[in-house]
Amino acid sequence: MSVEFRNVSKRYGAVTVVSDVSFTVEAGTLVTLLGPSGCGKTTTLRMIAGLELPSEGRVLIAGRDVTSLSATERDVSMVFQSYALFPHMSVLENVCYGLRRSGAGKAEAADRARDGLRQVGLEDLGHRQPSELSGGQQQRVAVARALVLKPSVLLFDEPLSNLDARLRRQMREEIRDLQRSLGLTVVYVTHDQQEAMAVSDRIIVMNAGRIEQQGAPRELYERPATPFLARFMGESTPARGVVRRLDAARVRVRLGDCEVDIADSDAADGEVTVAIRPEAIAVERAPGPAGALTGAIAKASYLGTHMEYAIDTAAGSLFATCPRVERPLSAGDKVALLLKPQGVIVVDR
Repeated sequence: MSVEFRNVSKRYGAVTVVSDVSFTVEAGTLVTLLGPSGCGKTTTLRMIAGLELPSEGRVLIAGRDVTSLSATERDVSMVFQSYALFPHMSVLENVCYGLRRSGAGKAEAADRARDGLRQVGLEDLGHRQPSELSGGQQQRVAVARALVLKPSVLLFDEPLSNLDARLRRQMREEIRDLQRSLGLTVVYVTHDQQEAMAVSDRIIVMNAGRIEQQGAPRELYERPATPFLARFMGESTPARGVVRRLDAARVRVRLGDCEVDIADSDAADGEVTVAIRPEAIAVERAPGPAGALTGAIAKASYLGTHMEYAIDTAAGSLFATCPRVERPLSAGDKVALLLKPQGVIVVDR
């Protein structure tokens, strides 16, 4: 089932937390609401669920106007950040709870709950208490409890924030596999850019209650439309440069003594701000090849698999990553930087 927002705003007194937001989530897709804390993404999710009602605008599910309907009238299920499992109930009883409240008989609810636990790989743990499960297992119980209601739309509010890094990777893959195999319409909220890119068909980036940009993960990462998005979608650092158009599709960006040709159909000749991805910077010891951007290491950090460097240059302070850890550079070392075109983005036109 599709979800559509038409010019939706939400105010609490004089404070506007969501302002004139419009978007469509196509049936059978997973769309993520992404943004920093306080951007309005969870309030938007709660308006889909019916836990909050819009101050203005319309909310439609499967083409039906549900703007004024309560949560119980919307055929929507939500997986909360805290999982909200009842500690005094067994796993099976937790999954049965919503079914029993919706009128299912005891035997039917138990059968459907066992099917739900089977879908998330917990069919043998129905007798346990939530306290006897790991964080990842508790998250799966919360998903099963939502799935057994067979909702038109499944909502996730920061579902992986309580898990460690390795388990987050595993669980996001499981959520994505489940969504695809069941053909679910899913709206997913997170502040984690990598998580959003890993699970989403489309991403809606919110900032200060408004939509900053929406599109496929690769589009947002490689072609951010605003400086905020360039900084937020993956790490990047701003630098000042000068643009000269080469043809309808390409420009040449000059940063200090370095020039790089990039794909860009909009930027006009003149001074610009560019965002430079850390993985687009090749770091060499000075003097380096001709045409490199020269600089000096300001900070160096060892992260096991790679080095991170803060580098002072004529174009500004840049952040770079380097996979070579056997001979790391140190603060004060002179360096030469070569830039890969796909990681240099004009953001101030």
